[in-house]
Amino acid sequence: MYICGQILLHKKMNWQKYYLLYDLHLQKIKRILGLISELIIFVCALSTIFSLIYFYGFNTTILNVSDTKYSFKLILGFFLMGITIRYLCNFKEVRNERLFGVEIFINSIAILYFLALSLEHAFAQTLFSIDRNIFSIILLILLSFMHSSRIIFTLFNRALKPSTLLVLSFFFIIMLGAGLLILPNASNVNLPFIDALFMATSAVCVTGLTPVDVASTFTQTGYIILLILIQIGGIGMLTFTSFFALAFMGKASFSSRMIVKDVLQENSWTGLFAILRRVILVTLTIELIGAYCIWRQIHGTLDMNLHEELFFSVFHAVSAYCNAGISTLSGNLHDPLVTGNYGLQMFVAFLIIIGGIGYPIVSNYFRLIRHYIHNVFNLLIGRQKRYDHIPHIINLHTRIVLVTTTILIVGGTALFYLFESNQYLAGLSFQGKLCTSFFGAVTPRTAGFNAFNTAALSNSTLFLMVGLMLIGASPMSTGGGLKTTTFAVALVSAFSFVRGKNSVEVARREIPIYSIQRAFAILVLYFCWAVMATFGLSISEGEAPIFTLFFEVISALSTVGLSLNFTPELSFTGKIIIILTMFVGRVGVLSFFMGIFKEVKRKYYEYPSENLLMG
Repeated sequence: MYICGQILLHKKMNWQKYYLLYDLHLQKIKRILGLISELIIFVCALSTIFSLIYFYGFNTTILNVSDTKYSFKLILGFFLMGITIRYLCNFKEVRNERLFGVEIFINSIAILYFLALSLEHAFAQTLFSIDRNIFSIILLILLSFMHSSRIIFTLFNRALKPSTLLVLSFFFIIMLGAGLLILPNASNVNLPFIDALFMATSAVCVTGLTPVDVASTFTQTGYIILLILIQIGGIGMLTFTSFFALAFMGKASFSSRMIVKDVLQENSWTGLFAILRRVILVTLTIELIGAYCIWRQIHGTLDMNLHEELFFSVFHAVSAYCNAGISTLSGNLHDPLVTGNYGLQMFVAFLIIIGGIGYPIVSNYFRLIRHYIHNVFNLLIGRQKRYDHIPHIINLHTRIVLVTTTILIVGGTALFYLFESNQYLAGLSFQGKLCTSFFGAVTPRTAGFNAFNTAALSNSTLFLMVGLMLIGASPMSTGGGLKTTTFAVALVSAFSFVRGKNSVEVARREIPIYSIQRAFAILVLYFCWAVMATFGLSISEGEAPIFTLFFEVISALSTVGLSLNFTPELSFTGKIIIILTMFVGRVGVLSFFMGIFKEVKRKYYEYPSENLLMG
């Protein structure tokens, strides 16, 4: 019995050993197949991009038009193969995705559509009776965004810090946009690459400076490319990527959450996906409402059909909310077709303001309204007897931004009216003067739409506009500049120091030393870059007035887009300087330098301090 027991125990141990080896090899095989599936999916996503570029970016012939159906079918088939392998190897992880049900729904439609293309049966043709190429493109773009965002986000967050990833994301989309804009079908002329790069940078960095006439240079395809670049640049490439990555991946890693937290400038990483979702939904909702309001103002006035009017409205709503300032009209909003359309100017101005104050402000007031409605409803139905007050919904950031923004807009409007009432605005009615003055105070704060001839304004007005451009919009907005909070914190800190106070206090709240250091670091880096860029232009642009060069640099660095009609006159070197300036301005001078310099490890010692003589 003892011997039999030992034999059985030995066999049991051998079986356990074999099982462990089997399980180990199985896990290795699953990992290898998982990597293969991710590679197939990523290659299919790239193939989708290149196929769209090939078929719609070049002048198509009968041969390659007939090939589109086969090419899209082939890519879709490999896509589904890679997704299937991924499901078989990592189903437990896939099942934990936030939008697993949505992914299953989209994949099911893709499978049915692929079968319909393959069978060519009458029932299949009836089931998908819409344009096959359009449906294929929509499916492939959805699948590409879902899976490539997850792959790229996971790949890069392991090796790069957030600031570096931010810089690289903007660089990537700018280069891709420049490549798309030089395609034959994107423009009516042979567009030089430097101008395509300039336009792509201006669109992604939501600046609005244009070396060419947008209306006569680009085709409808070019307009669509610019629109997509503006939208991605306004919301932020990382915001889009993070949304799709967190939506279609399992539990986010610590590094992933840190990157998203840094992108959103949030204090906590809880509920980051919900915040990303609200950012995108709020943006699209405001843009749709703005597009409808703009359409009501231009309907039947621009000699356009309904399709052209709708596209015009959507383009300008997105360009206004994202503070891009790019228009499809030859003279921007100073074009004779819309010069007297003050309703259009007002709606564009309000979109600029909403986009410029930033998502956190909109979110705070949304919470306040929801809190108020909830309390009123509970009081009416008798669920509670008194109003439940929740303090600190409108936080210090919101108060600083709103107060600073209101002062700048009201003060800017009054000064613009005062300086130009008897000069540039002399021939207008009181309504026209007031509306133009209001627009003139709003658009320098990083929007760049031109409802007037900037070069014809007085020196005092131009100096006012430089001041507005310097301050710019607010953090977590679609605008640039020093930002309202940076300006306010630096100003309050200076006054506190003059008065001999040991702390900086605003509205019974103390500003931490880190925020003060950050504000002054942004100020120093901003003006250092502005001086260097102006000096570079003074060398490359010959006899151009120094104020014109400084105005151009500040407009680019604050991502405004206003110009003294000098952008088309820039030399090749001058365009490179302005391109770099727009890029740094959109990324942020602080984020840019943090991204390119190596982070110093925290030290656990201190040197003896010594005072310096200062003025």
